[in-house]
Amino acid sequence: MFTRRLWGLATLAVAALSATVAWAEAVTLRYSSWLPLQHHMNEKAMYPWFAEIEEVTAGRVKVEVLPKVVGTPQSQFDVVRDGLADISFIVAGYTPGRFPLAEMGELSFIGSDPRVFAPAFNRIYRKHMEPLNEFDGVKLLTIFSNAPGNVFTTTKAVRSVADMKGLKLRSTGPYTTDLLNRVGAIPILKSSTEAFEMLSTGAIDGSLGQRETIANFKMTELMGHGTLIPGGLFSAALGVIVNPDAWERIAPEDRAAIETISHEKLAALGGATYYEADRQAEAAMRVVETLKLETADPDFVAELRQAVAPLEAAWAERAKAKGLADPLAVLEELRSEVAAQEAQAK
Repeated sequence: MFTRRLWGLATLAVAALSATVAWAEAVTLRYSSWLPLQHHMNEKAMYPWFAEIEEVTAGRVKVEVLPKVVGTPQSQFDVVRDGLADISFIVAGYTPGRFPLAEMGELSFIGSDPRVFAPAFNRIYRKHMEPLNEFDGVKLLTIFSNAPGNVFTTTKAVRSVADMKGLKLRSTGPYTTDLLNRVGAIPILKSSTEAFEMLSTGAIDGSLGQRETIANFKMTELMGHGTLIPGGLFSAALGVIVNPDAWERIAPEDRAAIETISHEKLAALGGATYYEADRQAEAAMRVVETLKLETADPDFVAELRQAVAPLEAAWAERAKAKGLADPLAVLEELRSEVAAQEAQAK
């Protein structure tokens, strides 16, 4: 009996030692980016974060940037879930209806400064929504909203809801698709990487987009007009996800270290990156003689607020169906927090 007990204890000790050895081995995560590798989100946020991951884990966890995207922009969640890559940066709205809770980050008039509302959205999402496990199948390391979205067109200026009627405009996700339908425009749901060709061939009359998106994807020279919407007509809900099996290969203490530099901290870094890119893009746009930038007047903003009110109510119903008890109260919490912080920052 005593011998069997010793043998059992020895077996457990060997198993524990084996697990420790396995965790001590270096883990390399493969990063699939549908964004250009030189895109500001990669160069100013993702790559520095990868370097920080290596630093806080003493080199035990590294990230390998794959030379090209695995799959498509729309399929990145499935790519990571299925282990075709280990980590990716996703746009929730590229797969309509799949992430209804995250769609809150797309709604209108959240705020003007992504340095404020990117981390604020992360805090609110983690507080109210993350427990509902919307991203089941992957490990969510951050979620945030990017810069406020505006309206850009090739030939026709947009100064009212009436001016939008009949225009074929690139939509960024389910919310903006519904918004464009609501104001009588024709939404074309395509990724930003596909917009240039559609604009250059005349397949669309313009695009909803952040200033930095229009500039980074070479659309500036194709646009004749840009209408800037105070508070943002929309944003995009962005996430960084990791394959759960790859995550479990990382030692617990290293996972904890990575968590401390992710979530709100990474959201704030992403927001700051988009803010700076938007600022630089607007400066570049203002020297393009063929592009006229205007700020929507209060009457136009009031029209848009009226148009989006039913869309917020519809989003609230979808969020309730996903398990969120009072979505409109959560939305108001986000807006109030952002408004207070933006006012304080002025």
